[in-house]
Amino acid sequence: MFISNLTGTMMRVEPHPDTRFVFEIWFDYTKQAINLIREGAMVAVPNFASNQSETHLSILEVSSILPMHYALGSDTSGYPGFVEEAARSAALDWEQDTESTEDTTKIKCIAVPTNLELVLRGSDQPVMQPEENLPMIGSRVNLFNTEQTQRIVNLGIEPTRDNTLTIGQLIRDDEVNIWLRIEDLMKVHFGIFGFTGAGKSNFVSTLTRRILTESREPAKVVIFDLMSEYSALLIDQLVGFPRSGIVNLGEQTVPESLLEYYANQTPERLAVATNDMLRSTLFSKGLKGRQTEFQNATQRLIESRRIRIYREQDRTIGRFAESLEGEVLRGNMGNSAAPVRQFFDDFVSDFASMSFTQENWNQASQRIQQFASQNLTATAAGNIRTLRQRLEAEFNRPRVDIPSAARVTVPDIIRLLNDSASSALLVIQSHDPDELRNFANLLGNLTYEERRRTGQIAPLVSFVFDEADEFIPQRADGSYAASAAIVMTLARRGRKFGLGIGIATQRVRYLNTSIMAQPHTYFISKLPRQTDRQVVAEAFGISEDMFRQTFKFRKGDWLVASYDAAGLEAVPVPIHVENAEQRVLDFLQDFNAEGQQ
Repeated sequence: MFISNLTGTMMRVEPHPDTRFVFEIWFDYTKQAINLIREGAMVAVPNFASNQSETHLSILEVSSILPMHYALGSDTSGYPGFVEEAARSAALDWEQDTESTEDTTKIKCIAVPTNLELVLRGSDQPVMQPEENLPMIGSRVNLFNTEQTQRIVNLGIEPTRDNTLTIGQLIRDDEVNIWLRIEDLMKVHFGIFGFTGAGKSNFVSTLTRRILTESREPAKVVIFDLMSEYSALLIDQLVGFPRSGIVNLGEQTVPESLLEYYANQTPERLAVATNDMLRSTLFSKGLKGRQTEFQNATQRLIESRRIRIYREQDRTIGRFAESLEGEVLRGNMGNSAAPVRQFFDDFVSDFASMSFTQENWNQASQRIQQFASQNLTATAAGNIRTLRQRLEAEFNRPRVDIPSAARVTVPDIIRLLNDSASSALLVIQSHDPDELRNFANLLGNLTYEERRRTGQIAPLVSFVFDEADEFIPQRADGSYAASAAIVMTLARRGRKFGLGIGIATQRVRYLNTSIMAQPHTYFISKLPRQTDRQVVAEAFGISEDMFRQTFKFRKGDWLVASYDAAGLEAVPVPIHVENAEQRVLDFLQDFNAEGQQ
């Protein structure tokens, strides 16, 4: 149960607003001990509930460690020569390998409660239960071994019984797997927060792959890809799941050569379209320079029609105007608010079935100009001008004939998301961020309403918003208001119908705080800005001591904390996850080798 020949002493306890208490533990220093005691280690301390018949051991998690030497303390002031000589002498004491022979060196650990305890009753099996009392100062502290640590961090989760995924391994012990319940992860939402270079997109790719490949029940993931990077980071899943694909919003989002190939399928056009698609893809640092290895897989996606173009088959003036509701009704319009609302509703209804012909556009334009000539407030007049400008731009936009085999509609997507036959991945991309936000609103609302109307709750669907600050900012208007509205709807009411959200960003402090509080599972990496850490701490209750360990994280290291999906409720656990870039390269190597056989 415990690692032998390694014990410490409970030295101090203090109240803490986020974790209830923090504890200070000292271990005798040895090189072996400093390598065994790491952030995330689980330790046991007798508590005040112990009696003659049973021992109650509080289970604590180590959140930070620091070797200390009595001769140096924490202050280097004083005569420099003496201080430097003391440091050189102290260095000899750090060479103790497996046995501590000096009282001058200690390992100071800060630990937080897991709110669990282990109860020992004679020869009976140990029982894990909610903690009943406080650890006793001065008590002996033991470090749990690998087997018991795995049992603690995955408390209540049984992979053979539950629908779970293995998200990664404990940083301090790569033999300890960390499991998450897939349904709770997806339905009750998750957030991924890390600064530039932390590997946020890499982690989104890994988490998506784990959901799709490890779920025993069909699951769907929809990623709104603002930077067009997931077609590379998830190429293995796009190829591996036959009903997966990339949805491009409008013909301007894809190279013209792709449309030419779909219209006239020749080997020459296929080669050009493949190369153009790769040139328009954003490759992460680890995949740059390897674009040629993606050619066969990308070609497979094109040939199998998994790169589709979305454009409403019969886009009418009224339906296009309806998508602009957030822009037409935004701001304080004063006394003009009610007339504008009435005009807009009537306009959408009257032109609902009228296509963008010259005659129809003339009629719509005249209708808008007549209303704009009324005595409107400045804000209302500006909103009406915006309506006319956006409609005129849509009318003048060149129309490209998209072959039906390459086209996808919203009903097509909803049927896919509601189909329980298999798992699937959809990556949604657009050349225009406004279109991506408006489409998120359209797809999310129609999917939610379809499930609400029919009472359907499966399969599970997660709508993942990468660069979430571009979808759910604190102050939202225009297309931002549209995307923020659907994310809020899904966050608050989607779980009843198997619909969840995932938000990923490096700019946490810019997010809508109401939505930030909705996810029940957080994945956190380096957040050097204190304002970002404060937002996460307020939303989830993570202490500064826990954040401090993230400063040392390597790429692929994350804190995972969950109220529902993990074994330990609301206790952050440091994990290491696989490198998505290496996974993709391994897949491409095998895929290309099979193609040459």
